[in-house]
Amino acid sequence: MSSFGFGQMIQKLKKEPKTIVFTEGTDARILEASSRLLASNFINPILIGDPDEIYDCAEECGFNIRGANIISPYDFDQFDEMVDQFMEIRKDKVASREDAVKILRENNYFGTMLVKMGLADCLLGGATYSTAD
Repeated sequence: MSSFGFGQMIQKLKKEPKTIVFTEGTDARILEASSRLLASNFINPILIGDPDEIYDCAEECGFNIRGANIISPYDFDQFDEMVDQFMEIRKDKVASREDAVKILRENNYFGTMLVKMGLADCLLGGATYSTAD
């Protein structure tokens, strides 16, 4: 894509910012990307993980992530709704509600469901775990 095309894409995103879920909120590369995105104001990052751990990692790495939306799978106000939707989607593969909860506590599943629920536009993961996960 030419730089003109890229520029047009940026302008479009500035008019209609998108939200991206990063499933590995403590990874230095993700924190750097989030810091840059927050400074650009056209893509809003959601970092998945424990907020205290994420802020500590960001400070240790020297990245400013103030303004990032940080969501923990253990402290999400719509978690019950998420579990219900997940169980409906995976009804042939998830045996119980307890199994669904256990699966959704994993960042990659949790982040995917944020997109499915319309709370984010896209997801990026795989920096610290395999594609199969």
